Amino acid sequence: MMATPVKVLLCTADDGIMVDTIDAVLRANGFAPNLAVVADKDDIETIGREIADADIVYPNKASLSRKMIQRASRLRLIHCGTGCDTVDLEAAEEQGVFVCNTAHIMAQSVAEHAIFLLLALAKNGDHYLRGMNNESWSRRIGTELAGKVFGILGFGHIGKITARIAHSLGMKVMASRKDLGQGNKGQDFVTLVDLHTLLAEADIVSLHLPLIRDGPDKTEALMGEEELRKIGEKGLGWLINTSRGAIIDESELVEALKKGIIRKAGLDVFATEPLPPGHSLRSLPNVILTPHVAGETEEALKQRYSRIANNAVRVLREKRPEYIVDQLQSPSMEKN
Repeated sequence: MMATPVKVLLCTADDGIMVDTIDAVLRANGFAPNLAVVADKDDIETIGREIADADIVYPNKASLSRKMIQRASRLRLIHCGTGCDTVDLEAAEEQGVFVCNTAHIMAQSVAEHAIFLLLALAKNGDHYLRGMNNESWSRRIGTELAGKVFGILGFGHIGKITARIAHSLGMKVMASRKDLGQGNKGQDFVTLVDLHTLLAEADIVSLHLPLIRDGPDKTEALMGEEELRKIGEKGLGWLINTSRGAIIDESELVEALKKGIIRKAGLDVFATEPLPPGHSLRSLPNVILTPHVAGETEEALKQRYSRIANNAVRVLREKRPEYIVDQLQSPSMEKN
């Protein structure tokens, strides 16, 4: 029996795990995969050309516009990582294309990275790394985290895991979520509060929200001048972001860091990625930066690529995929 050909467009450089994992799963299920890899997410011309005859697309951080989706006549599935904010979801739904994500798979890795940034801020990790590499012996006073108030904005899977780790460090944990009536989901050590209380009372605020650009649940630029000022009024005045850069008004954050309103920040995500050379955040002494790698662990990536490939198999066999994003749970997407 001949294997069924399938084209998969992968809009990111291979990390040594992606191609092998997706290829192996598809071949084991009777398909002959043609994996087209476009390493540069900003290479719109190549992505636009390759998507035209693709069956499956993994955009990663690349943008998929309405025009791209409409010209992709064979497209059956767009499978994102955690967020789908770079995909025109309305156009996908109109074309009958499923959009799925790998929700929860990266949760442990992202939560651990948020705590890594927290510890690096508390123990002056960046200062010692630079100093010791330059043969310096410059010492600073650190911060003990036990007893400090750790505020989590967004109490989903990542937020819950982050809360558990922070609690294990002896921190007092509070969280804010859209529906406070859902409770703390059995984490009795977490105090649920509204947004304004969290910003005013927490020593450290850690962001774990999806990026929503419009509508009543909009999170874009949620952290503006007023919110940043509230964080800085009491306690340590630290901010951690491992969610999406555009949730913070970046220009306001730069000013708050320069003025000492926000005393320290640990950032894994930025409004523009890669973070441009010469960006103000790169030169500030009270910021620790990482290049959007919170979910990039071997364990999480293997699970991510396996889910993408297995969902591709379901769609190619005319079955409904798993983990369809919330915005696409409409009757028009109900298939098998």
